[in-house]
Amino acid sequence: MINNRQRNNRRGIAIVMVIGLVAIIVPVLYMLSQLGTSQTKLAFKYHENLLTETTALSGSNAGISRLRGNIRGYQSLTNQLIGDESYSLTLRPTGKGFFEQDLYYLLANSQIKSHHYAIMAEAEQFNPQPSPPVLVIARDYWNTVEPYEIDQVADVLSMQNDRGVDLLRLDETREYEKNATPDQYSTELLAKSSMLPAEIVPDWPEIVENLKSEKLSM
Repeated sequence: MINNRQRNNRRGIAIVMVIGLVAIIVPVLYMLSQLGTSQTKLAFKYHENLLTETTALSGSNAGISRLRGNIRGYQSLTNQLIGDESYSLTLRPTGKGFFEQDLYYLLANSQIKSHHYAIMAEAEQFNPQPSPPVLVIARDYWNTVEPYEIDQVADVLSMQNDRGVDLLRLDETREYEKNATPDQYSTELLAKSSMLPAEIVPDWPEIVENLKSEKLSM
């Protein structure tokens, strides 16, 4: 009888331990699975964003190539495929330059899901001497960390890395602005005045107030 009672006690303890372990492990496993899902979604978000930029850049390079090939006049191309993605390209003449070169406004854009990117530029297309490819000079308005000429071969991997860092900083900034109190926001920004050019320092408090009202009072 005593042995049976001891066996039952052990079984009861074992059942309690199993229930306890399940109660602990299940929430932990759920939390880990959610973390994995969140990181995967974030990785897809950044990948799609950078892929959209790269596709738009391919569109601008295609526009420069068309101008170098001595294709002239207004050009509007939509749904141009680059791999599995597509871009749209517009080349609009804006007049003549000092050397009788044709001036163009170039717009290349791409959209992947909710991500949209556009590259705007001015281009000068010179006359054939005596045959294509012709000289093309382009100036872009794409605010990269390292400015570059879009008629030159770009280091796309470095650009993607730089833009990836920019995206991480943007998310960090948005998270900070979402959670910061107005007083905390003002105090931390005012403390940055020592890092600013001397010409900006006198106006910095007013700038901070404007930033606070725009970022935190909406």
